[in-house]
Amino acid sequence: MYTEQDLADIRQQKKKRWMVLGAVLVVLAAVLVYSVVVRLEWLSDACTVVMGALLLFFYDLTIKPLRCYAVHLDNALHGRTRELDCTFDSLSPDVSVVDGVKYRAMTTLEPGKKDPIERMFYFDLNKPFPDLKPGDPLHVVYHDHEVVSLTRL
Repeated sequence: MYTEQDLADIRQQKKKRWMVLGAVLVVLAAVLVYSVVVRLEWLSDACTVVMGALLLFFYDLTIKPLRCYAVHLDNALHGRTRELDCTFDSLSPDVSVVDGVKYRAMTTLEPGKKDPIERMFYFDLNKPFPDLKPGDPLHVVYHDHEVVSLTRL
């Protein structure tokens, strides 16, 4: 489901966004230095507030989601994974946000000694979900509760 190229693309996007933020902050820092030299206290205050707000909001809205998704991809590609043969039960229509990444909850049934054991996994919302019906046998590779690979048996 995931490739090294996906991770490289996310990291490249994150780098570009940091460069845009850095360029804007450098311009504001230059205005701040000018306002300190010329002794315009109101401009110094305004630049400081704008720089702080811009850093917080720009990071939180544009860079943090990419950072969280890059961590997810890195875990999926290089982290410890486990495998499970089970049957598909259901896919939740609701979107769950776990560690900053959007998922759909997928429920599977694992054979147990007496009754089947219900297991929940998170399937990446950015990936297309295969056409599965309840009862379809699956092979799931997962890291933590996040699906890394899903194949029909």
